[in-house]
This record gives sequence, C-alpha cells and structure tokens, in this order.
Amino acid sequence: MEAYALGVSHAVLFYITETSWWVLLAQGVTLFISYVALNALELLIETRFISRHNMSFSSFADSTSSILIAGDSTAVGTGATDPKHTVAGLLSRDFPHTGIVNVARNGSCVKSVVNQLECVGDNTFNIIIISTGGNDVWALTPLKKLRTDLCTVLNKAKQMSNHRVVLLFFGNEGSAPFFPFLIRGLLMRRTEQVKDLFKKVAHDEQVPLLELFSDPKQNPFVKDPKRMFARDGLHPSDAGYWEWYKHLWRLMSERGYHYKEESHLRYHP
Repeated sequence: MEAYALGVSHAVLFYITETSWWVLLAQGVTLFISYVALNALELLIETRFISRHNMSFSSFADSTSSILIAGDSTAVGTGATDPKHTVAGLLSRDFPHTGIVNVARNGSCVKSVVNQLECVGDNTFNIIIISTGGNDVWALTPLKKLRTDLCTVLNKAKQMSNHRVVLLFFGNEGSAPFFPFLIRGLLMRRTEQVKDLFKKVAHDEQVPLLELFSDPKQNPFVKDPKRMFARDGLHPSDAGYWEWYKHLWRLMSERGYHYKEESHLRYHP
C-alpha cells in the first residue's frame, strides 16, 4: 500500500513538473468550476425537494380575530422541519383563539402579493404580515417597478387591516450558502438597493419595516449559517425562523399590535 501511494505521488509530481503552467491553470479552473457547479446542483435539488414538500400553515378558530400572512417562501415557512416552527405556526401558538390565514406562495415576488391579498376578498384582519422582496433581489426586478408594486401592496394591506401591517424584508441572499461565493458580493449589493427601496417606501406609507439582519456584524445567519439556514442553504431553519419571530414579536409590542389574547413566548428550539 505504501509503495502504491509513493508511486502515485511520483506520478503526480512528474505530471506537474512536465506540464506547462497555463495548462495546469486551465485544469485547475475547470476543476473549481465543476466543483461549484456540482455543489450548486446539489443545493438546487435540495431546495426543490423542500419547496415541494412544504405547505403554508393556516389555522381556523371559532373567533372573529384573524391574522393574514402573505408573501414568498419565507412567509410560507419553507425550510422549517415542521409547520409549528414557522412564523405562522408560532403566531398560532401565541394567538390560539385567532384564525391564521396564510396565502403566501413559494417563489412569489412583490407583484404576486397583490393577487394574494385579493384572493381573500373583502375580509378584514387584526394584523397583516407580509414577508417579501427576496425573490426580487436575484430576479433583478427593476427598482421603479418594484417601488410601484410595493406601494400597491402596502396600500391594499392597510385598507384590509385598519393600518395594522408589518413588512418583513430578509436581507441574507448575499450570505446564503446556496449561492456560489463568487456571486455573493453582487447579490449583497443588489440586496442593499432593494433594502433601501423598502425602507423608503415603508417610511412613506407609514408601515413598520422589520429589516431582518442585513448588518453582517449583527447577523446570526452570517455568524452561524449551519444553524440558521435550512439544509438547502437558502431558507431559514427552525432556529432561523425563531430569530425572526422574536424580532417580529418585539416590533408588534412596540406598535401596540397585540390584542386581548394572552400570549407568552415559551418556545425554545
């Protein structure tokens, strides 16, 4: 065995010394690209599997109280191991006598949220929570159109909830393991553009914006990606959604969005 290993080492050394540097460079680049491509393919398959086996959480209660959740896969709860660990599931736990209506869909951009809100008809809600924008980052939705769509979404949501709306923006595309390292910088710059637009529109529309961990220095998804991201390297894990929910709960308390039901944070992932 040792002789075989020594022979392989000599063969590799001979190949390196006898091959021109530009051929070695080209082969090295090819191997690196192949590795990145295979890794991306594996994560893409994982993402497709998780998305297809993930249903948005809704609950029905014998009560006039109701909360509406709309948006993309982060509003659906894709990546969580169980619906009870999603934002919708956690709200249902802390508002057990409130109906949770979740109309979110995987892959939705801001424009799609308009249709989601329209599908519930003329119903009104105690609170409307909208988690969107991530797909518009990498889909390169024109900023002018994105502004128009977001204004439409927020105005309609305010009419349906007596102005009790929370807008969530998850700014972690640039740190998600799903994306190859070489393009994360570009995604982060694009994320900053979309985030700034969300902040401006939310301010103008007087809707509270929960900007989820876009500061890398204070971002648990950057500090501990294995724990915060799901297996697909793109969506939040159970622990990731719990981080979201703690910040959401605090914002709702500050805005006076809680109502008579007794609610206690008692979930520990």
